[in-house]
Amino acid sequence: MKRSLFGLFAVGVLLLTSCGGDDDSGDAASSDETLAPDETVAPVSGTGSNIQKPGECGAGTGETATGEPIKIGGMATNIPGVDFTWITEMTGAYFDCVNDNGGINGRPIEYIAEEEQVDPQQIASLAVKLVEQDHVLGLVGSTSLIECSVNDDYYGQQGYHVIVAGVAQDCFTSSNFSAVNMGPYYSSLGGAQAAVRAGAEGKLVVVSPNQPGFDEINSGVVEFAEQNDMDGESILEDVPINDPAGLAQRLVAEAGDGGGVVLDFTGPTVLPLLQAIEQQGLIDSVVWASSTPPNDPSLAKELSEAWNGKFLINAEFNVLDSGEPDQEHMNEVLDQYAPDVPLSSFAQMGYLSGRIATDALLSIDGDITKESVNEAFKNVKNFVSDILCAPWYYDSGTGSNVSNNVDLTVAPEDGNMVQVEDCFKITDLPGNPLDEIRAAEEDNGLNTG
Repeated sequence: MKRSLFGLFAVGVLLLTSCGGDDDSGDAASSDETLAPDETVAPVSGTGSNIQKPGECGAGTGETATGEPIKIGGMATNIPGVDFTWITEMTGAYFDCVNDNGGINGRPIEYIAEEEQVDPQQIASLAVKLVEQDHVLGLVGSTSLIECSVNDDYYGQQGYHVIVAGVAQDCFTSSNFSAVNMGPYYSSLGGAQAAVRAGAEGKLVVVSPNQPGFDEINSGVVEFAEQNDMDGESILEDVPINDPAGLAQRLVAEAGDGGGVVLDFTGPTVLPLLQAIEQQGLIDSVVWASSTPPNDPSLAKELSEAWNGKFLINAEFNVLDSGEPDQEHMNEVLDQYAPDVPLSSFAQMGYLSGRIATDALLSIDGDITKESVNEAFKNVKNFVSDILCAPWYYDSGTGSNVSNNVDLTVAPEDGNMVQVEDCFKITDLPGNPLDEIRAAEEDNGLNTG
């Protein structure tokens, strides 16, 4: 059964609204609803104030900070097929901009970003280095396949509240971490929701890198399928993908005609697979969806018109050419301080990590110490940005933090990534803590203006 998603989303493309826009007339729909594309919710707007002025880095003085450095650390996975150093590089770029604009009350931020190769012993050793040798006061922008699992207890014992871009589920089930993103479990789940709204039926297949923890990450899509009276299957694939054509055929065969496939790979890894899908005439065989990483304009430029509206990417942030102030500011910082980092969702994660941390540092009244820095991180509430669908906070108070749990859907269109669905809630399931977290948000005035 062949189908075209472009028709399903044509109305949505014509009626795009920025995720950071001013329309606050809609209420978020019930998180367990499966909504049609024209029933997605309006953006959750916020009126909370941030420390920095719009378009400025830090104090915005235009003067170079020259005082005693404030050491901040980070850690990112970098292995073949999985490179998260774009995120720490963008966090560092934002801190460079802060340092050129007065720093933190005249003190520059010294950002120490380490790379790791999914070796638990190495990851634990790097954490000790950052904390006990480098004496970093905080940890920001860390993005790792397994670091949250390896270092959770250690950071808790040392008194660190880490601002991350989360991957492993332990990044979202610990009070020691809070992620600016929602991670592959929730993003893949959002992709599955979009696929079902677009007409996927029968079976959902989710495929991700054959790395530790990804069976658990894929479990959300499988559980969501079963709750919608569909079959669900998780597939783990070695990356880089050695046989894209063979994998494409397997995914279509497993999903069945008219089923849905959710891809969970970085942009450079997924591109050969998408090209193989097109070459074999398989685009219309199933509904294709994805977690966040392929939301990259450079990837859209590599795809032909055959993919227009037919690759539904769960975007944890606003579109990269929204024209909104924070997004434009991010683009300027990237151009000036990190020109080698692609304009992508990874860049957004790094930028937001740096923005949030800088606001927290500027809020400290008194000495800047490990204790005051981590208390300031933990106390961030309702940070507002047009890059986010809803204001961000650090601590839900439940012991689990999924502070980014409302997002939207984008798709390639004539060489660009365009928004095709308004902001919507990622669904709560028995296997995730979103129901408890959203109750806490309502009780504590979080994720609101």
